[in-house]
Amino acid sequence: MLGDHVTVAEREGDHSTTPHIHRAHSDGFYVLGGEFAFADAPLPPGSFGLAPAGVVHWFAAKGARYVNIHAPGKAWTNRLRGSTDDEEIDSFDSPVDASGDPLVVLPGEGEAFEGENHTIRIKAALPELCLFEFDVGPGWVGPSAHLHRQHVDAVYVLDGTLAFELDGERQPAEQGAFVAVPPGVVHTFRNAGDDRARFLNLHVPGLRFDEYLRRAHAGEHERRFLESFDVYEAEVS
Repeated sequence: MLGDHVTVAEREGDHSTTPHIHRAHSDGFYVLGGEFAFADAPLPPGSFGLAPAGVVHWFAAKGARYVNIHAPGKAWTNRLRGSTDDEEIDSFDSPVDASGDPLVVLPGEGEAFEGENHTIRIKAALPELCLFEFDVGPGWVGPSAHLHRQHVDAVYVLDGTLAFELDGERQPAEQGAFVAVPPGVVHTFRNAGDDRARFLNLHVPGLRFDEYLRRAHAGEHERRFLESFDVYEAEVS
């Protein structure tokens, strides 16, 4: 089930938590609007905060809109189903011996790759997930049709309109749309609008996809390179 790999929820309103940890998954927040504080750090719109497993975190949202990412997602799926068992939902009070700090990436921050008609920023790169922020111009065309065998490739559209092809079927994705591609599904996408488009691209598990982007941006595209990062080009019939 896809929810075992990752859960992504768009939330809005006033929400807050007390300090806690997750032992087996990461908890991330991309802020779309409103007031949001993450472990006492203010996150303006366009920011991303992430608590890896074992890192104490809490948040306070006031009239905020944000995308909440749990990876892996099984514990959050159990919570949505109504479980309150700490082990099942992987949520525990903050231990006194906890260490480590949450990751905070503000708007415009993150390692960036500039290409023809696009900019990509790395927002997070962990074994359990990689998150990238894309800004692409009209006419931008994404990767050739391909599939992944070991991980989920997902997109949340921040602005504009994308056009996906999923196993040969066309699917438009406008602002606020979320598209998750399971392993084994051939896919590609492009900017289908007349304006720029912005979107988040999530890979779960991460499989060093940040390194894949670095090397692909530097010009590596041979088959052995692609397949070493779980990218398999679709067979052309």
